[in-house]
Amino acid sequence: MVAASEETLPFGVVPGMALRQAEHLCPQSTFVLPDEEAVVRIRELLSAALYDLAPVVEVRDEGIAWLDLDGVVRPGESIREMRRRLLKAIGREPRLGLAPGPFSARLAAARARPGRLMRVEDAREFLAPLPSRELPLDSEQIERLDLLGLRTLGAVAAIGPRELESQLGRDGRHAVLLARGLEPDLLEAWRPPLFTSAHRQFGEPVEDREALLFVARALCGDLADELGLRGAGAKHVRVRLLFESAEGETRESIVRHPLSSAAELFGLVGSWLKEWRPRAPIAELWIDLPVLEGAGRRQLRLWAGGDGSSEEVVAALERLQERFGDDVVQKQPFAGVPA
Repeated sequence: MVAASEETLPFGVVPGMALRQAEHLCPQSTFVLPDEEAVVRIRELLSAALYDLAPVVEVRDEGIAWLDLDGVVRPGESIREMRRRLLKAIGREPRLGLAPGPFSARLAAARARPGRLMRVEDAREFLAPLPSRELPLDSEQIERLDLLGLRTLGAVAAIGPRELESQLGRDGRHAVLLARGLEPDLLEAWRPPLFTSAHRQFGEPVEDREALLFVARALCGDLADELGLRGAGAKHVRVRLLFESAEGETRESIVRHPLSSAAELFGLVGSWLKEWRPRAPIAELWIDLPVLEGAGRRQLRLWAGGDGSSEEVVAALERLQERFGDDVVQKQPFAGVPA
């Protein structure tokens, strides 16, 4: 089982548990197969949202996110901002754990109240009373630990790594290290992809141009939000109209300056849609941004010769304030300098 809702946790249901066991503990639950495409999309959105808060960020499919705060000057600010962004992204308060490593941090977060942070100073002391089923082992290995009388992480920590390795193989040695709070696992740093896209599938094929423009504006807003979180801009824009026959039409262009705001994206996309004459009703609308680059490359252009729009300037200021705080931008009176 990949994930479990908050309502099932009091029944003892936890991610990673066998489906049969979860059904036994909470028979009134509804079990659904994961939507692989949606899982990947959500993971990428969460990763993009947290990317600039720490040197290393990892988000797992089961809904767990880690930030490595080693070297972060103001870790408290990163944690508060992480909570705010996760709340905005998922619509509910996340559980937060701060601990010496990924394993103990995950278990601390699982035991925190929604919206609260549980701090762990001594990982081994914190882990000792917790059940050994928290270890990343399969059901047969967990059953083996139970037969050996190793029902808590403290009991697992007390046994020699080689001794448990003889019972469970390399997973046994790894389990002892985790139980002792030694945290042998490293995070896999997420790197932003060089592309992104958004699309809408219509229940009934669309012929009305205004309806198409309305949806396109919303998709451009979603893409702009994502670009803002990444601090990126689009150098290449592609629009695809798909028909019921699965055939389609495409328009695309490489732009001179990266586009990052909703107004910029819709200015281009909307102009295409207004003059487009598709040969059939539209079943799907796709807006692809195949090439992204850091928005920092375009900041100087905002002030050169007045060719940056007020919306571009405001968007740039908001990105600076979101990342570095409100005080990073100050209004100053204009002072003339004689030639």
